[in-house]
Amino acid sequence: MLSDQERVVVLPAGRGPVELPRSAVQVMRRVPPRVVRPTSSVDDMVRLTSRGWPGTEVVRMGGWSLHAGGGYSRRANSCHPTGDAERPLDEALDGLSASYRHRGLRPCLQVAARDLTGDEPGALLDAALAARGWHTATPSSVMTVDLRAAPSDPPTPLEWSTTPGDIWLGVDPSQHPDRVEVLASADAHYSTWLTGGRAVAAGRMAITDDWAGLSCLVVDPALRRNGHGRALTIAMMARARELGARWAYLQVADENPRAQRLYESLGFRVHHRYHYRELVS
Repeated sequence: MLSDQERVVVLPAGRGPVELPRSAVQVMRRVPPRVVRPTSSVDDMVRLTSRGWPGTEVVRMGGWSLHAGGGYSRRANSCHPTGDAERPLDEALDGLSASYRHRGLRPCLQVAARDLTGDEPGALLDAALAARGWHTATPSSVMTVDLRAAPSDPPTPLEWSTTPGDIWLGVDPSQHPDRVEVLASADAHYSTWLTGGRAVAAGRMAITDDWAGLSCLVVDPALRRNGHGRALTIAMMARARELGARWAYLQVADENPRAQRLYESLGFRVHHRYHYRELVS
């Protein structure tokens, strides 16, 4: 909530700002942020995870948030439609399409629901986009875990930093001019597993309220399937607890079932599913 001598601007969750004349306000009370839990709604979880990887630019359209980051990752270059766009659907789609094309990006939405074939708002939006010719990409799941129930294996010692340095960046050879800016678009902790002076695994962890968002978990291809991924994840979960997080989440693509099984073995469970809808033409 923001105010000056003549107006009050209220920022309700799931909607855009609402401006009122100050004379119309009788009482003002600051409401603490809603606590997001593993049982919270899909919209609440989408808003939370978006804060851990927002991209370099965020534009509001009612309750929808349009994220842009120079094209690095769909997550940072897509609209996250939570709540109400506060305009007819076709008008909203035209507006976001123009916004992304103005930035040289393909129009894209991240559509989420517990069941994308059901009658939840996300599933109904998905069906409407399909009917309008928007293509599906990267089916994935958001998985969560209560860190109090996390494995108690002795954590692997990792090197930690609050910036993605050259050694950390070198574990994943992917190159993109906006990569570092997108990674740094939210406060995060970067872990590196060094063996003999060489980085063999790395990960990123964004702390948002009571949550740790794990991402960019990478193991040297020559060392995969030897337990490094499990050890890295356990060490990052232990660090999250040290930093005061109660829960952790991560996002994993359907095309990586081995990673899904690993995270399930560590206590992660699917909160909801999502995929992207892109306007290709």
